[in-house]
Amino acid sequence: PEEGQTYEDYISFLVSRRGRMKPIANAEGLDILLLPIIRSEAEPLKRKGNYSHHLQDWEGPSMEHLVQYTQVFFDRQVRVLPAAQLSVSQPEDVTSSAKKRKTQLRESNKPGAFASKSKFKLYLPQRDGALTAPVPIAGREDPTSDRIQLKVDSLLDELSSYRLSGKHDSHNNNNTKEFCIMAITMIDLFDGPSDLFCAGMAFGGDKVAVFSFKRYHPLIKMHPLYWHNYGYAKTFDGYSYYEDDDQDPKGLSSHPSKISKELAIEFLRRSSKLLTHELGHLYGFDHCIHNRCLMMGTGHLVEDFRAPSNLCGICLRKLQFRTGCDIVERYKKLSDAFRKMGFVKEEVWTLKQHKHLKRIR
Repeated sequence: PEEGQTYEDYISFLVSRRGRMKPIANAEGLDILLLPIIRSEAEPLKRKGNYSHHLQDWEGPSMEHLVQYTQVFFDRQVRVLPAAQLSVSQPEDVTSSAKKRKTQLRESNKPGAFASKSKFKLYLPQRDGALTAPVPIAGREDPTSDRIQLKVDSLLDELSSYRLSGKHDSHNNNNTKEFCIMAITMIDLFDGPSDLFCAGMAFGGDKVAVFSFKRYHPLIKMHPLYWHNYGYAKTFDGYSYYEDDDQDPKGLSSHPSKISKELAIEFLRRSSKLLTHELGHLYGFDHCIHNRCLMMGTGHLVEDFRAPSNLCGICLRKLQFRTGCDIVERYKKLSDAFRKMGFVKEEVWTLKQHKHLKRIR
């Protein structure tokens, strides 16, 4: 079991005996930078001065709502960097013989198969509008399809170097220092060879993180053992895995279709909780064991989706210490944000907290 972290533990973690913030807190950093990573089927054009965000290719939850919500949650400016692009070299021809296809399918079921750094190249945006030279990223692929996974620590190593280089900081009109760079993507991730997937990971000291929303899609259905074996259902039932008595379900599509407004809200709800939970770790919050809380540790997607969007009183006090936010005003702004996102229960709950605290203030 996890030990948890009290408010006093948190203060000891961030503040030295002389009362100064430790370097790990990055106390001078204010802005949260979001870096979308988008898959490109060809090597991106590296034209100086006119590099666009390419967010028209973003297939994840509403970027606008994610930005607005994160700003309110942490009382910090959130800026979206131009999108990084991942180039994937074309797979080998697997149509030469049925025997070859059968062998490759069998091999692809091995958890750690087909790791490579030569296949995946990442291009990062620079301050002059150009893209960096490509950097290789470790990953794995299923040779019978175009499905890939990127190794999360390989991405984090490059993000750490990128943040330290300062090549990203061209859209800062207030000349404020960034607190962190949070990469978000719809590309699948993994950590170890036996992983089904990995939602993401952070390098807390380097203040970089990367997270994937791919497995948070409301219609995804996945095999519990084979990372590349998944599809998208036509209807929503709230459960993301194949049923125990049906490990080869019929009627799944290989790519998600356009989802309804209600399912888009559910996708946004799941993703916003993941984003704010992991940003909480970058602010030094450990997993919470004190109450039902956004910062609770979870063991699988079912627990992830059941977790609340709000912080418990202890974690909220940590946030107030770290950011100096006004708790009463924050609840009001959160209720407004939830209303805009279509989160009815969350809006009612936060508005209730706001009214109560305003009355006793």
